[in-house]
Amino acid sequence: MLAEGVYLSQVWMGSQISQKFLPARIRPLTAHIKFTENCQAKCISCDYWKSRWEDSMDTARAIRLVNEVGEAGIRNLRFTGGEPFLRRDFFEVLKQSNTAPFKRIVVQTNGLLVKKLHKEINDSPITKIALSLDGMKETNDQVRGIKGYFDLGIEGLKLLRGKEIAISVTPNRMSAKELTALGEMADSVGANIEINILSRSLSFFKNADLDALWPGQKEVVEIAKFVRDKLKRPAYETDYMTQYFNNGAIEEPACVLGYLQVFVLSNGDVLTGCYPLKPVGNILKNSLAEVLASDAYVQQAEAMVRRECPGCTCGIESSLAMKHAASSAMFELSRLTHRPPSGDKAGLEAAVQS
Repeated sequence: MLAEGVYLSQVWMGSQISQKFLPARIRPLTAHIKFTENCQAKCISCDYWKSRWEDSMDTARAIRLVNEVGEAGIRNLRFTGGEPFLRRDFFEVLKQSNTAPFKRIVVQTNGLLVKKLHKEINDSPITKIALSLDGMKETNDQVRGIKGYFDLGIEGLKLLRGKEIAISVTPNRMSAKELTALGEMADSVGANIEINILSRSLSFFKNADLDALWPGQKEVVEIAKFVRDKLKRPAYETDYMTQYFNNGAIEEPACVLGYLQVFVLSNGDVLTGCYPLKPVGNILKNSLAEVLASDAYVQQAEAMVRRECPGCTCGIESSLAMKHAASSAMFELSRLTHRPPSGDKAGLEAAVQS
């Protein structure tokens, strides 16, 4: 924990004072892995389901990757997609991997297979299931394109034992008025709520109907009130969301995601915690350790701090916490990175859906 605190302090000084203070060695705190990009939902908010993806990592490489993540000192592992549970070897990978180094293993899921696979989930080292919902029953099923999606997801959550559960919500024009009810539903099943932010800069949203989902001024007020009063988020987060959704001028914070999280896609590409930027390596050609130590990774992470990027809402809560150090940034970053059970204190999360 001390080493992590020192590392976060270096990232803070390097992003807020001078880049000369940035850590000499990049050691992300969280790894996000996509074993598959395929998804069986038909969300109007993304394009994943419109393509059939060829997943390049076989079982053996997937096992080695999980081991490499742990060997790199990364203690938080998150599986995203696509839909992670569509990989038929998913639980075999976890079984054969060394998962002992991880404090938390999170699966971001659309929930359509949780009920069917609940026994495998309960017997696995997974510590948390984050279910993507975008509103109450009718609204959610319309946004997600699957009738019965909401009920099936909630039924699956109720069968889980000994797992932290979360509801990942992307507030939008259609569901803004339902956030209070969604919060009450989450409380009833023992789940905390995590908020994603719509983004126009992510490739898998390029053909999505974001205009239909983009909140109007009335919905922005409702969203901000929910985030402030129910989730108890700091004012700088609600202010950012309000300005962002209202297309106001925003002084974007230095982006620190390259130092806090690493993404690995199903084709092996490695990203510096950001989807709009180009890959900096590929684990089908090199080990994860080699990619993290590469000049390409370091240079892009440094460029992100300088905001030499297209801009997005990915992980904005971490960058905002760094900017507002007077608001206990080190505590915020540690909490956001590890995602402990937190009731009403879940933070804003990247706008990346399962």
